[in-house]
This record gives sequence, C-alpha cells and structure tokens, in this order.
Amino acid sequence: MPRKAFIADLQEAAGILDIDHLSSLKPGDEDGTITFKFHSEPRPIPAAPGVIISAIIPDVSEYPDNHQYILCTDSDNVPDTINTAMQDIGDFPGLTIYPMLSKVAKALAKATAGARFNPVDLDDGDPMDLDDLDRNFTDEDDYKEEDEDEAEEEEEEEDDFSDPSWEIGGPRRLRHSHVHGASILPRDRTAMLALNARIRQDLNEAKKAGFRVGCIGELLNNGSDAFVTISCRISKLGISAEALQAWHLDRELYLTLIIRYTSGYCSLSRLMKEESTPGMNGMYMRVGLSKRYTVKLAEAIQAFSEQVDSSKGTSAIEQDAHFTELGLAPFFISRPLNELLTDRLVVLLKYRSKFAFKWNGAEKYYNDSQGMSISDAKDMDSKYWCQEDALNKTLPPLVTADHFGEVQDSKYPPDELCSFPLTAMQFSLRHLVRCTEFCLVCHCKVETDFEALKPYVCSKPLCLYQYMALGFGPSIEHEIMSQPQVVDLLVSFCYSSAYTSNALKVFPDGMGMTVPNPSWFLGYEAGPARYHTSASSNVPAKTNTSPPETTYTARFDETKNELVFGAGETRPLRAGNWVCVTVPGASDGSKMHCKIVEVLFPIVRLGPAVVTGKKVIEPESTGLHTPFRTQTTTTTTVLTPAATPPMGAVGQSSKLPEVSFTIYDRNFDDLSPDAKSKAIRILLDTLPSITRMKSYLETSRHSSLQSWSDRISPAALGVLRWIIASNRSCIVQVDNDGNSMKSSEERVYGMPAYIQFRFAQGAPDKEQRFIQSIRENIDPTTTDYPTLFAWHGSSLHNWHSIVREGLHFKDIVNGRACGHGVYLSPHASTSLGYSGISYRASYGVNDGSPAFNPSLWPSSQLHIDNALSLNEVVNRPDKFVNTNPHLVVAQLDWIQTRYLFVRSAAHRETTEDVRPTESYAQDPKYTAMGAGNTPISIPITAVSKSRRPVKKVSTNGNKKARLSEEEEIVYLSDDTDVEDLAVFLTEDEPLSTAAESSTSTGKCKENAPATGPTKTDFIPHSLDHSTLPILEPPTYATPLGTRTLQKELQATLKIQDSTPAHELGWYIDRDLISNVYQWIVELHSFEPRLPLAQDMRARDLKSIVLELRFGASYPMSPPFVRVIRPRFLSFMQGGGGHVTAGGALCMELLTNSGWSVASNIESVLVQVRAAISSTDPKPARLEGRSGIKDYGTGEAVEAYIRACLAHGWEVPKDFRKDYGVKSGMN
Repeated sequence: MPRKAFIADLQEAAGILDIDHLSSLKPGDEDGTITFKFHSEPRPIPAAPGVIISAIIPDVSEYPDNHQYILCTDSDNVPDTINTAMQDIGDFPGLTIYPMLSKVAKALAKATAGARFNPVDLDDGDPMDLDDLDRNFTDEDDYKEEDEDEAEEEEEEEDDFSDPSWEIGGPRRLRHSHVHGASILPRDRTAMLALNARIRQDLNEAKKAGFRVGCIGELLNNGSDAFVTISCRISKLGISAEALQAWHLDRELYLTLIIRYTSGYCSLSRLMKEESTPGMNGMYMRVGLSKRYTVKLAEAIQAFSEQVDSSKGTSAIEQDAHFTELGLAPFFISRPLNELLTDRLVVLLKYRSKFAFKWNGAEKYYNDSQGMSISDAKDMDSKYWCQEDALNKTLPPLVTADHFGEVQDSKYPPDELCSFPLTAMQFSLRHLVRCTEFCLVCHCKVETDFEALKPYVCSKPLCLYQYMALGFGPSIEHEIMSQPQVVDLLVSFCYSSAYTSNALKVFPDGMGMTVPNPSWFLGYEAGPARYHTSASSNVPAKTNTSPPETTYTARFDETKNELVFGAGETRPLRAGNWVCVTVPGASDGSKMHCKIVEVLFPIVRLGPAVVTGKKVIEPESTGLHTPFRTQTTTTTTVLTPAATPPMGAVGQSSKLPEVSFTIYDRNFDDLSPDAKSKAIRILLDTLPSITRMKSYLETSRHSSLQSWSDRISPAALGVLRWIIASNRSCIVQVDNDGNSMKSSEERVYGMPAYIQFRFAQGAPDKEQRFIQSIRENIDPTTTDYPTLFAWHGSSLHNWHSIVREGLHFKDIVNGRACGHGVYLSPHASTSLGYSGISYRASYGVNDGSPAFNPSLWPSSQLHIDNALSLNEVVNRPDKFVNTNPHLVVAQLDWIQTRYLFVRSAAHRETTEDVRPTESYAQDPKYTAMGAGNTPISIPITAVSKSRRPVKKVSTNGNKKARLSEEEEIVYLSDDTDVEDLAVFLTEDEPLSTAAESSTSTGKCKENAPATGPTKTDFIPHSLDHSTLPILEPPTYATPLGTRTLQKELQATLKIQDSTPAHELGWYIDRDLISNVYQWIVELHSFEPRLPLAQDMRARDLKSIVLELRFGASYPMSPPFVRVIRPRFLSFMQGGGGHVTAGGALCMELLTNSGWSVASNIESVLVQVRAAISSTDPKPARLEGRSGIKDYGTGEAVEAYIRACLAHGWEVPKDFRKDYGVKSGMN
C-alpha cells in the first residue's frame, strides 16, 4: 500500500543516509511529512545547528508513482539563498524519498556555495568587455596554450576553494563553474566556433522578433559564466491603461528576462538532451522590470542572489531608488513567473517537441500528468492536440508570436533551429499579458469567458492551501508595498466584521493555524449588530470567569524576558512556538504575545513581547494626526528586555512575580464560529500597523513578513494573508501620498472630506454578470445612459463581505418598508444615515476626537469612522422594486460598486476637491448628489475603457504635436538593432544578413510606401554637395567601426525608402556618401507652427543640412553632429533648438556621458530633429533677416568642446585627434 511504501522508504533512507550536507532524517508530525537538517558544510555533525526542512507529500495515497513534494522550513533566520533555492527546486514528481533528498542537497549546496558559484567581479559594471568577447584565436597553438592554462587553473580550483580571487569583489578572473549534469564545453576550436555561431543565431532570432538583447560576461569562446538579457518596453505589450494601473506597471520600464549560464551557453538542443531538474543544467532565469534594456554585471548577479549586504549602511530609501533606476525590480507576479520558468518551461518544450503540442496542449498535459517525464507518457487524449486559444486581436504580434511553433510547423527540428532565449521571453509574455487567464499557483487555465483585471488563485483546494498557508503565488508583501491604504482598509473591515456577532460567515479554515484558546481572553466578546449609542457601552464588561484548564503558571523575569519554572516542572513548550502571558501587575487585562526562543528547563527564554490591551502611543509617520485618546485602547507595542522596566534587585526565582500563560496550541478549524471570530480579533491585535510592515519590507527588497518571525506569529500572518488573498476585487487607492494631480483626476468631485478608493473591477465572476445584465436589458440605440450611479450606506461590519460578494439583502437591519432588495439613493446624505454617521458623536469625547471603539482595528492608520459606496446600476427603473424615496433593486447582478468613500476619525488634511478633466455623463433623471447636496462629477475612469463613449480625438495642433514628439523620444529606442556588438558582429557574418537582421523590426514607425501625393515641399537630390564646407574626409578606419557603419547605413536607407518623406523628416542622399565615416543629412518638413519653419519659408529654404562624422572609436563613442547651413541665432542672441554658436549640437546624447553603444543612427537623427524643433526654453531661429550663411568647420569643433566643458560632459577620447584640435585647447 502507498502508506506502507512511504514508511518503508523513509526507514531505509534514514538507515543509510550518507548524503552530503544532510542529517537528522525522521518522520514529521503529520502523516506524509519528513524532516531533515541541511548544513552548509558537506559532512555535518547530526547534533550541529542546521536548517530544519520539511518535505510534505499532500496525498500519500499517490506514493510512490504520482506524488509530489512541498518543501518548507520552520527554522529561524533562514538565509534568503536557501528560501529562494527551495522555491526554485520544484516538486520532484514521482521521485522516492532518497533520490529526492539527494537532489535537494545538491541544489541547496549550490545555492549556499557563495562566491564559488558567482565567479565574477561585482565592481565590473560594464555589461560587456569587447576585448574579451571579440577575441579570436589566430592559430591552433594559441588556443591550445590557453586551453592548457585553463586546465591548470581548474586543478588549482579543485585543490583550494579558499582562493581569494573567488570572493565577490576580488580581482576579475572568470572561471568555469561546473554543475552536476551540465555538459562539458567544447574543447576544440571547430566546436567552439560552432557554438559561437549557435549563440549568434539564437540571439539574432530574438532581435528579429522585436526584442532587445544584451550580453553580460564572457558568453562567446567557451565562456562559462555569463548572462543574456531579453527585453522590451511595457508600452509595446498592448496592456490596457486599467490593467497597467491595477498591476502597478510603468509604460516606460522594460520587462527584462535575465538568463544566467553557469556552465557555458545552453542551447535548446542541449536542454532537450539533459535532465530537467531546476539548476542541474547550469541555467537559471529571472524576470523583472528595469529602466534600461539591460543591467550591469553587479545587478545581474544581485538578481540571482538573495543575500543582501546590510553592512554598507545605505538607507532603505537610497537602496530602493538606486535599484529602481538601474537594477532588476520585482513586480506583482514576478515570483510565480520565475517559478514557472524554472520548474516547467523546459519540460513543456520537451512535450511540445515530442508530441507537437501547442502551448495550451502542453500545459494541459503537464497539469494532468503532474510533469511526468516523456518516457513515462502513456496513451493520451486527443484534447491535448487542440489549437491555441483565440487571442485578443488587440494584442500586438510581439505578444502573440510563437517562435517554437513556427519552426515546428516548418517541419524542421525545433531543437536545432529554435532560439531558447526568444522562446523563454515569449513564454514569459504569454503568462504576464494573459496572467488573468491562469491560476497563479498551479498555472492552470482558468475556465471563464470573462477577462478579469486582477490575476487570482483558482478554487482548487491545494492551490488555496499553498497560497494561504505556504505563501505560494502572488506576494502579499507587494500589496503592502504598493497599496498600504487598501490593505489597511481590508484589515479594518475584517476586524469590524469579526467583532460583530454572526457578521463573519467565511473563515480561514484549512490553513493549519494554531491559535491561543480564545476563551482565555477577556474583553473580546462579540458586539451586537448595531451602532454604539453611549460611551459606556464601548468597553465590554469584564467578568470573573475562571481561566480554562489550558492555563499554566510560572515566574516571569522581566529583565530577561524569561519564564522560570520550579525544579522538576515541565510544560509542553518548544522553541518556535508562541505563548501569551499576562502582564505582571497589569489591571487592564494586558497580554504579552511572545515567541519561544529557547527551552532549557527550568528556564524558557522568550522573544520580544508584543503587548496588547495596553495604552501605548507609537510614533509613526502616517500623514494622519491621531489625537491623544483619553480612554483605554487596545493598541499594540513591542517590548524587548532592554525596554522592559526593571523590577529592581531580583534574587531568587521565588521573588519573581507569578504570571499565567497559555500556548498557541488550538487548531483554528476546530473552534466554533464565535470563537473563530474572537481568535481573528486576538491575532489582528498583535499585528503592527501596515505602515510599520511597509517600513520593515523596505529595509531589503528580499524581505518577507515571514522573516519577521519574532514580531508576527505564523497564525497572525496567516489571517493577514487570508484577508488580502480572499479579496478578488481590484481596489485602487485614489489618494496617493501627496500626488495632488493624480488625486484630482481620479477623485469623485463633490466629496472632499472622504478618503476615496476606486474599484477598478469587482470580483471577476460578479463583474461578468453585471456586464451581461447591461447587454440583456439595455438597448444602446434608445438611450445614452445605460447605467446610473447611486449611493449605498452600511455599517462597517458589512463591508468585509460587500467587497468580496457585492451588495445583497440577506439580512434585515433597518426594515424594508419599500420592498425586498438593495436600498440605494441618489443622495449621499440619505445613505449616510445608514452608515453609522449619526452615531459618531455618541462615542466621541468633548473635543471631537475619537474615543475607544472595540469594533475598530487598533493599529489602523485610516481610523475608519464610516463607509459609503457609489454604485453603478443598470438603468432600468421600470424594473426596480421601488424608485421613491429610495431606489430598491432586487437584481443583485445589476449593481456593481465603483467607489468606496471612508471617513477617518483622526484629523486629516482634506484633499483639494477638483473637478476631473473628463467626467462620465450621468442620467439627468437620476444624478448622484454629493455630501453637500450638489451634483458630483464622476471621472471617466470609473468604467472600463471598452464601455466608455466613443469620442473624437482633439486635433489641437500644439498639444498633439508636443505629445507625439515626447512619445517618440521616450519610446524611440524600443527596438534598437545594434545592442551588444561584440556578440553580433563577427568577421564570419555576411553583411547582407546582418543588415537585414538589424532592420527587420524597424522602429516605432510602420512601413509605408513613399507613394501618393506629396505632403512636403522638400525636393530630394537637390543639394549641391560642392558648395558645402565639410570636414576633411577621415583617413582612419577600424574593422568594428566599418562593419557597424555599413550596417547602420543600409538599415537607415531602408527605413528612408519605406517611409513617406513628410513622416520621416530627414533625408540622406546615398550618392553623396563616398566615405562611410562621413554622412550628409538634410532635416525637413518641420511643423509649420514652429518659428524655425516660418524662418525657412521666408528664406525659401527647404532643409537644414547636417554633417555626421564618425570617429575612429565608433561605436564606442558618439558621432560628431553639426549644422552646416543655415546659421542659427546663438543662445546669447535669444536662439534655441540646442544649436551652439558654432553649429555643433548641444546634446548629452552626443557626448561620452550620454552615448550608449546600443544607440543607432536612426534614433540619433530623430532625437536631433526633435531637439532642433524644441521650443523649450526658446525656439530655434535663423540668423539674419535674409540670405543663407554656412558654419565653418573649425568653429563647430570648438563650440562642441566648450558646450561639453560648460555642462560637465565627457568629450570622446580621440575627438581632438580626429578633428585636428590643438593639444593646448581645453
């Protein structure tokens, strides 16, 4: 039987355990669980400290064929490298215990090996070393000599791992880091060149598909430790504005996939032949956001290392700012996406290659077969050969393309022709852009015909358990960091619901939480489902109920936070458990919640005490000024032994005060509903404020609340996770910290005293039914108002269920004189009467400040006083139950909450009430009125873009032109073709192929034939070259520069030939280019409104003539760009357009300080044209009232150097030499 087989295998493994790094293998407390210790040293002493790891088999009945493992740890202060490695390891489907332990040990040993598996120099910030990456072996002897040197180095490495060059930050010395299961790199020159060709082929495929490619470290020529980055801007992914806001994504950032190769480049053909265990093929992947298309070497290493150096003394804010600007930042689903890439991608590709599946077929088969190997595959259902799901036609080809499928359909072997980096990036895009279609834990397709706005976890019990209890899937820490007010709102609603009798209907069952016995706590009795009518009723009366039998007593040493027992006394206490202790001498029922740090009877050492029920004011920067409360509150603080007031001299233990305590030993699932509600409040009382949680998380980008184990108990964290995860609505905080412009545009006008939250979308199934109700009941040809907006007021304890289920009328609270249904009103003042607002003064004190209210979460910064919702309703009053004096709607699917308004009991600065620029048109018959009984203005963003009225785009010339220019500059280099030249440019690559590759994706412009009526007065081929004063033709040339310029020229001319002249705005006469290092370019077709265009018309001038000169170090240094004719007014004369007095362009882009090797010439031309067209701070104007004058060559060179010195920009190294500048000039 399965269970007997499991026990037998466990006993056998424990008896012969000889796996390095592991010890103490034994059965766990639960059925199907085993525990063992992992040690960083290979041959540990079993009694030595180590990380205790549990391997859980959720269903033992599937052992030993179809089972899987879940790894977790209960140890304290576990290194983040181990936590990350455990997430990346996988679930080992079908492996028996001993082989599973072997793989776990190898993976964790590799993760904790430190610098030995990070043999790169953190100080080297250059993403590529051209001298290293473009090196060639001139003959066989050179290669053999280097091969022998490398072999000697490897022998030294095997003998001495303490070599200081292995340490991070040491001398740059890239080494081969061999990984178990990884293929040995080719040892002959022919094989090495073949691998180089495969690398170029794979990366060029990614370029041609429209992505930007970067290479960090030594990838070519048998490089053993390198990174490849594949990226594209978020703006190119076709994600709606609503989704971008809900997912907290910035259009300007790049989505970047980093692939790390620790044992040389791993092609798809090699992956197909090797085992798929994560990390065993020497390849690792991470996805994140970056400001540049690639990252620096140190940042790439940091993306794969969870260790953070806290000794540098950098503040959290500074670290975050630096990381956001330069590094790889996580986003809302980066963790599940990384797990998906690590655990499944290679297996899915093997399925696709073997059985010719599409992505959806391979994913279905994986989920049904639990990732079994291909050799174990049996007869399969025809359902797996289904076609790919119909995709949203609005998504760009960049997102929907399937490189693997295209090669597969061409009948060629995918593993020989497919680019793995490209395939991995397309797979990442599939699960990012379409994340709402997949469960974020099991990654199965969620069967629904409605596109939700917020990704969520499916309803499978295992997925819910893994998300709620084990922290799989999306991160609650991301929610706390990005929307702290929303989390505060959700916790406050849950707390109020738990306080009110029978208000909480659904509980966090099945999460394995152990809690203290709720009956041991006095003062947590449930309140009635009504408002408080007197101050005396706020504090529940204490009773003299005797403590339950689970109460223990001990002496308490306050100076050391220790429980002291009598000789021979023992209690069921273990390190890591939590206990609740009465505060010595306290008469207000205060309790101390502590984690047990160490058990050495008769002494039990406790961690810092989380005190609840005691009057404490904690300084926190919240933006809300909480007044001093005169009554006893249930606030929370943390006391450490140093902060605990000493008792004076303490002699023997008998002089210590006696305390009673209870243990967190009750299974939450076994409690009654009332006891569960009480336990939830007890646990929430121990939580710090959301602001403090956010501050803790900001100390490190790798921090998690689970690591704050001495402050937040596992049970309290479980309740918090349940509160956040069970909310499937997408709630967006409108009032962002000090962002008045955004607040005014997103806020509803007419409700200035309220904190506002926008429901970007309700729960997915609820929103689906609402939209369907509109379609079934509204004829769009007969009305311009398919919906109306109305208010609903309800007491705080109802909102926990409302934000999850929507409004309903299951319970009668205020009577139903107007019939059965949800009661709504066009007037906010009417609904306020049902929200508890009229009872506010009853529990306030004389100065109007809030007093103690047991139904409010004490750690809240919002201090919610009452709540009111603005709801969108299907506009069919003829089918309402009643329309006067209230709107009574019986059809629940006809109502969808769009805004939530909460009023704070704390003093808060009122947000400026500004009418939004675009408002949603309300039905005049049912116009919603605000708190001042005046019509409100609802932002157009209250409804999804697909349901907004179609409007004509404003054709305001100035604004439209300015915006289009800005967008072109911001997103100009999305598809720059020349990124990492050392990888793509080699002497063996045909020029025509490379040029075609570099221009295949184009830029942000669509190809269009240059035919049809002309829209410009510019005339090509009309420039007389002989009249131009140009620099002397260069006599230098370099192989790299020549190859690059030949490609750039072909690519630029190809764009010119396929784009209408008036759209392009620049022209290159190919007949005038006799030297590839010197180009003549004409700028034309400027906006007629520009003063420059008016000056040109007055002089009958059709173009601005530029000279582009490329130095000997190009593409490492920028081109020199100057105006030849006409002359412009200088800055001193009131001119602009970034043209200096000598005609050189004053742009950081054209200096070493702003130049990037990734820039191409088309982008330079567009940005130069935009700079000359700029009117900030002054527009460009031509010199003189008539006539056309030229700039001299010498004055342009001098003006360029002066501009660099004035702005602190770096002049290219060989600039003076290339252009004949005297050495004495500074």
